[in-house]
Amino acid sequence: MNSKDRKEDDWKRDFTKLQKAGISNIFLSGKPEDLENALKYATDFNLQIHNWIFTMICNDENIVKNHPDWFTVNGLGQRSHENPQYVGYYKWLCPTNPKVQEYLKKRIEKLCTISELAGIHLDYIRYCDVILPIGLQPNYNLIQTKEEPQFDYCYCAHCRSAFKQKAGIDPVELVNPSEDPTWLQFRYDSITNIVNTLAEIIHSHKKIATAAVFPTIMQKNVRQEWHKWQLEAVYPMLYHSCYNEDLSWINNEVQKGKQLLQSTKLHSGLYVPSIEPSKLTQAIKFTVDGDADGVSLFDFNTMADEHWKVMQDEILNN
Repeated sequence: MNSKDRKEDDWKRDFTKLQKAGISNIFLSGKPEDLENALKYATDFNLQIHNWIFTMICNDENIVKNHPDWFTVNGLGQRSHENPQYVGYYKWLCPTNPKVQEYLKKRIEKLCTISELAGIHLDYIRYCDVILPIGLQPNYNLIQTKEEPQFDYCYCAHCRSAFKQKAGIDPVELVNPSEDPTWLQFRYDSITNIVNTLAEIIHSHKKIATAAVFPTIMQKNVRQEWHKWQLEAVYPMLYHSCYNEDLSWINNEVQKGKQLLQSTKLHSGLYVPSIEPSKLTQAIKFTVDGDADGVSLFDFNTMADEHWKVMQDEILNN
């Protein structure tokens, strides 16, 4: 949900709708002043607001201009801010770069000073998709059956040096980087390290740390070992249509995710544009039957009146 350009009447109208639908937490993007404006009214509707942020993606013109070395490098030697893959905003910061780490830590510290904020929700906390979900590949005229260098990150100087120190070889010298388990694990660990570093800051401010993650079948493709993250909850994006699957797939993915986790909770992320209102109850049931700890809906602006009615009926019947 976006907080931009909303007035008091907008918040009260939308918060009423959310409250009637039984929704208790909102992931809200926006500037600190917009978040503070929303927080003025949220308590009256028993809503908790978490700041939803793009973590590793960065389109800040000042950073792009003054810190080009902060961005990831693919197997062809191209930086992501100069040659973004798939879409123009896919400009990825390198989680291994110490200056990026400091930038993100300061950013989180600042957000955590918003006293009434319940938590921080980390989105795009990963590398660029080295292979897209199968249902999305036709949108880009792609058939991806293996990892290819233009989509494979990060070969920046920081990563190359750190990996060589760890493994004794520069990753650009690997015969087949996509099949090297140590190189894969290095990138898993780079993301895990920054997540847990940011989570520690969030927790120090007595706030909740959560993240949007990919389904278990995509962990390798985005370098996310999210079962190792020190978070209160993960929200796997179980967008069944992106994988050419039916709704029952949601149940299977919830179960697989729960098996990976210990204390961290799992809330399934449902993609509203791909779920007809008449099917929303079924999608929620697949989630509940898979033993998910909750359901999240993406996103507010795609909810039709019929979707809202289904949610209200769910509350009445349960």
